[in-house]
Amino acid sequence: MRDALKAGVLLIAAALALSGCGSGGGGGAAPAGGGAAGSFIFLPKSLDNPYWVDARKGMEDAAGKLGVKAEFLGPPKDDAAAQVAIFESALARQPLGIAVSPNDPGSVKDTIARARAAGIPVIAWDGPVPDSAVQGYIGTDNVAAGAREGEALAEAIGNKGNVAVVIGSLSAPNLKQRLDGLLGALAKHPDIKVVATEESGESVATAQNKAETILQANADLAGMAGIGGSDLPGIAGALKAGNRCGTVKAVGFDVVPQGIEGMQGGCVQALVSQKPFGMTAEALKLLVDMRKGTSTQPTGFFIDTGVVVVKPADLNGFLAQAPH
Repeated sequence: MRDALKAGVLLIAAALALSGCGSGGGGGAAPAGGGAAGSFIFLPKSLDNPYWVDARKGMEDAAGKLGVKAEFLGPPKDDAAAQVAIFESALARQPLGIAVSPNDPGSVKDTIARARAAGIPVIAWDGPVPDSAVQGYIGTDNVAAGAREGEALAEAIGNKGNVAVVIGSLSAPNLKQRLDGLLGALAKHPDIKVVATEESGESVATAQNKAETILQANADLAGMAGIGGSDLPGIAGALKAGNRCGTVKAVGFDVVPQGIEGMQGGCVQALVSQKPFGMTAEALKLLVDMRKGTSTQPTGFFIDTGVVVVKPADLNGFLAQAPH
């Protein structure tokens, strides 16, 4: 059944590509040209989160400055099989280079290997693909970012109390790394105890349901941490619905509209901001250099784009300076 579903998605993605509709649209003010033979392809995990909107804007901005064509193609929602289908369709069009942010790193290894065998540069961005043929990774140092989140949560709750975690997936390497960093930071505070860890499947609705269940089971909860992009919006929704904003402190990842609204409403005390705009802009520059043979990056490179912790007092200034 899974193979049949995957094959069907592949056919749909290929048809969309041939029709020119694409699964996520194209981007970049670039010279006109036919097909992906003259394109660089970016493969996000999905298209349903504002984080990916900022990532696409960064790619488009760099494409315009570099004078190249770049396309941003992804499934509507997190879906490993659909992402592989889109990857396969893109590879068949022989692009100039590929940047992939994997839903499931294991699912894209074979396609990456075939792309590299065909001489197409491939790098990972936003999420790594361990033990694969990718030439390098550009994105967040997720262990360090998780530690920053843990420090922010500890500060918000006064370094003591019971806390809970909602994570998109324990099997996603980048999210697991963030969790490891967060737990390492919290372990430095002996009066903080993690009483629950729940998976959301990268769904805001599921994250909210899991957060509500945690709140009902832990009347004395001091704080909550969201690990994936959908987790904090769900946590904030649960706190608002339960009239516990401010009483239970919340921290999470990415300065997106739902997180901003939660912070402005007193439901969120800290947002760990990644740099999706700069991440894709730099990734495209790297791919262009690789294609030209002028890249100075060694195989297996890791470029940490860093994070910034945004608190309520910092929010307006951060938004004013953010790239658009």
